[in-house]
Amino acid sequence: MAGRDIDTLILVNNAISARMAEVAIESDGVDLSRTMVFLLRNINPPWVADAAAVSRYPEKPRETVWEQWRFTSFFARAARQLKAALATGHIRRIYIVNVDNVLSNHVVQWAADHPEVDIVLLVEGIFNFQDITVKNRARWRWMVKPVMSRMLRLRWRTPAGHLGGADEPAVRRVVSFTAHGLKSPPEKIDVMPWPVVTPVAPPRADTLLIAHTGLWKWMSPEDYMPIARGFADWVAAQGFQRILVKDHPFIPTGPLADMLPPHEHITGRGSLEDMAADIDAATLAGTCCTGLVTLKLMRPDLRCVDFGSNAYCETAYHGDHSVEALLIGAGVELVPLARTSPA
Repeated sequence: MAGRDIDTLILVNNAISARMAEVAIESDGVDLSRTMVFLLRNINPPWVADAAAVSRYPEKPRETVWEQWRFTSFFARAARQLKAALATGHIRRIYIVNVDNVLSNHVVQWAADHPEVDIVLLVEGIFNFQDITVKNRARWRWMVKPVMSRMLRLRWRTPAGHLGGADEPAVRRVVSFTAHGLKSPPEKIDVMPWPVVTPVAPPRADTLLIAHTGLWKWMSPEDYMPIARGFADWVAAQGFQRILVKDHPFIPTGPLADMLPPHEHITGRGSLEDMAADIDAATLAGTCCTGLVTLKLMRPDLRCVDFGSNAYCETAYHGDHSVEALLIGAGVELVPLARTSPA
């Protein structure tokens, strides 16, 4: 398809934002054959098969500055495609994720000069419900990104507020699965709830599903290990006969994996939301996991448990407890870390 025929750009980075994009474009009547999609992580949502063009992130992300060279060709190609599409003058709507990303950041700066273009922010997870600012990212990122943007001939402005971008004047609408605790001006929020699903089989009371998260990457070992040990102790004390584990799609499992009782891994079944109807565990547990919220909303029959928010909010998120509003609002049970739990 010729570039002049594309009128919509979509930038997504995980299963949550991809699903929000899917429901939003359906609601907005977007013709996928006139869209260009930028996959900012190594994901493959089925609906992108109908897009006119797709730019694909090559592999799992890396967490150090020295490993970013792996993604140079992706960003160079994606930047060229993005700028070429914007230059046509035919773009009328753009769906983006956080302004932490150099491509999304460029779109927001560009949109300031193009008020005729509708900029829609897609919620991507718990991140959008916490007070996440530059203090929550490694310092090297704020040194590298301006340089990287100049090299790619993209506009860049280091975010002054929340990295989600809902406060940006260019963002007209914020599409989310819930409004509980969402970091956004309320007048911008457009809630598009996911449907409640019926389980394929009755959930088993003797079965626990654990969702691993990347929390351990954002904390020192001294701060994280008591949470991991407390979580493992809580799991053991519940007496479940069957324990299932779902790994994080992008981040290794960390030290918690070796502390858990015997368990089996769930593999190759997509995101937690994709497998919502097939989950036969009556209890889902994790630490700072978006899936606890989305699954509770899609499967109200499930008992969803977040462990240790009283501790991880203090250490990983600089004392910001705002995520608890989301968890409580969705009906997730909060189990605190007992301060006497051994490291």
